[in-house]
Amino acid sequence: MEGQIRTDRVAESDVARLFVDRWSPRSFSDAKLTDDEIATMFEGARWAPSSFNRQPWLFVYETDGPDRETFDSILFDRNQLWASKAPLLGFIFAETVDETGREVRTAPFDTGAAWMGLALSAATLGIYTHGMAGIDRDAAHAKLNVPTDRWQVMCGFAAGRIGPRDALIDEMREMEYPSDRKLVAEFTRRGATA
Repeated sequence: MEGQIRTDRVAESDVARLFVDRWSPRSFSDAKLTDDEIATMFEGARWAPSSFNRQPWLFVYETDGPDRETFDSILFDRNQLWASKAPLLGFIFAETVDETGREVRTAPFDTGAAWMGLALSAATLGIYTHGMAGIDRDAAHAKLNVPTDRWQVMCGFAAGRIGPRDALIDEMREMEYPSDRKLVAEFTRRGATA
């Protein structure tokens, strides 16, 4: 994977290195993403599985265009400290109610799969992504013109090439490393009996 920094994480079982090396930094370089790179990232989201093939997701993003300040303003202050420096900032919405008014129960689940598709597709290019819950959800809908009657904002995200750790404030610099994961046995169970 071009530009990808290999981590010292260790998988329990055989899995593609792409899964192990993907992580969510906070320091991004100011190197712009090309239109082709951005298209490749969203192509990964496009092919995510979804119930009844509804594809109930919407990615609204900006790079350095005239709306970037609006996008930055939707982030909580703490996330603005670092995410506003990323070359791409976006928000992910799930269509939780269909055009007939019926609940789309799997929409958040399917949208999460699309997010993972984007994150992994970005990683193949050496582009890092970082999802953020710290957003003003009302402002995301209002400022990005996404109605609340059918859509629910899931998160914000930043994308770009990794930047220097020392560009972050001290507290964030200490957290700037690939975190470990629970063991598989901690989140799986075989059979119906606990």
